[in-house]
Amino acid sequence: MSNNEKQADELIALQSIFDKKFRLLDDNQYEILIEFGLSTSFRIQLNDKISFIKYLPALTLIIHYHDEYPSDYPPSFIVSCFYFSKYDLEKLCQKLDNYLFKKGEVCVYDWIEIIKQKITNELILNDKFQEYINDPRALNGYSFENAKNILQYLINYNYERENEYFQKQFQTCFICEDTIPGIDCIRLYRCGHFYCRLCLNNYIRMNLENGLFGEKLHCPQYECKQSLLPTEIKQILHSDQLYERYEKLTLQHSLELMNDILWCPRCQSPVLINNENDNLAICYQCHYTFCKKCQELYHSQTMCPKDYIIEQLRIQKEKEYQRLQKQKEEALTQLNKIEENKKNSREKKVLKQKYRQIVIKLSEKDRLLEEGLNVKQIESLNTQRCPNCNIRIEKNGGCSHMHCSRCDYHFTWQTIEKTEQSDICLLLNNYDRQSNQIESVKEDLNKVANIDNSSEQETDSDEIKDLAVSIDNKSTIGAAIVSRVRRCPGKLCKKLNIKIDQDNWIICNECMKQFCFLCGHAIFGSRHFEKKCQRYT
Repeated sequence: MSNNEKQADELIALQSIFDKKFRLLDDNQYEILIEFGLSTSFRIQLNDKISFIKYLPALTLIIHYHDEYPSDYPPSFIVSCFYFSKYDLEKLCQKLDNYLFKKGEVCVYDWIEIIKQKITNELILNDKFQEYINDPRALNGYSFENAKNILQYLINYNYERENEYFQKQFQTCFICEDTIPGIDCIRLYRCGHFYCRLCLNNYIRMNLENGLFGEKLHCPQYECKQSLLPTEIKQILHSDQLYERYEKLTLQHSLELMNDILWCPRCQSPVLINNENDNLAICYQCHYTFCKKCQELYHSQTMCPKDYIIEQLRIQKEKEYQRLQKQKEEALTQLNKIEENKKNSREKKVLKQKYRQIVIKLSEKDRLLEEGLNVKQIESLNTQRCPNCNIRIEKNGGCSHMHCSRCDYHFTWQTIEKTEQSDICLLLNNYDRQSNQIESVKEDLNKVANIDNSSEQETDSDEIKDLAVSIDNKSTIGAAIVSRVRRCPGKLCKKLNIKIDQDNWIICNECMKQFCFLCGHAIFGSRHFEKKCQRYT
């Protein structure tokens, strides 16, 4: 059988297995949503917080066929999962690369089984920086700053899936032990216990009569200390009058905890403070007048000792603020002089570059600039690559002697040479610090960009976005854009893509085609960089 016939047979088999979880993107590319079969004791952990769940969102696997599969090489792939870290996704890519591929045999289903084995009985989220090798096939891995949000999302997703399954089954009420459809039960969000509506209704009415409300109204299950949510109570009662009473009691309890309620120092009765601008407080039980700040007999003609202390602290703080503001202005003046000298040095370096020009549509100009600024934010992190294995290493303190834990290589932090990309990064950083918004950078780019009207294009509002704009590297902002962009080699795509950091392995954002930034040729896996071009420049 030919490669095309084997690819077609594999497509048909995968479509029948995964059904709605299979989506064909084009003739040679498709995606599969891979769901994990979790054990009953599966847990997710972030630091000291642990939760047990039954369901996880699907992981996305994108497969791209090429002419040499399956006769010679496996297909290209991309994995995407928002609750896997970048480090975990790259380890998964390495595991698929290490798969023992047999020439002439299809392998996508075996890859899927390998991915399913990634999840065993726990998922540990990490909110600290992890070193990774920057594999572009690992997409959408979460950053360590978002680990807490990811954990909460997984808990909410699991609850929704469990509730869907719960409502489709028959359940036994924990109070009356009647068997009823799950859709007629109420499953409490905080603890997961469930009861029929009639039993919960009687339970809440009895507790309201006994003066229990708010956080004191717990789940009826023995020794369960979780409180019922107000939305659950409203859903259970089905009585506006009873729910208004519940809200009234809860509000009354909350008012007692507010700061505008004082206790009389003589009779210990509650006293409401009516005037915020006056320190006078009057107890209507014993008619005692006292200062609400110092709790002593009211003194109308003299300043309260607490007010005096506060005023002195305010004056001291204002003087300190003025001193710091003066130091800040002096430092900014000195910094502006340094930045101006750096800017002039970069502009001279740009003028010595070999001339290069790109022509883009007017609608693409702002997108390229915004992506360039995003690249600057990535490269501004305090990280450098290991000179031996190119893995990123973060320096968060200590001396300049560095040790790579991946390849056991020792090097000095200051001795790593800076490339031309760092000049571009400094330029973009200079723009961002001075303007704090992208609009001023766009204005500078518009000054050096030339709109091509040679083809007598119309400039109506419907066609102005299709105007051609040429940008060269004879200006500082132009050089920042031109040195980082390369068009996708796909015949039907041709979209401009931006190079991030020193990595020449690019995946097109539009068609997902993989290509080399140096030569512009399409590539299939990492073997291109072993024989032809350098991976990092």
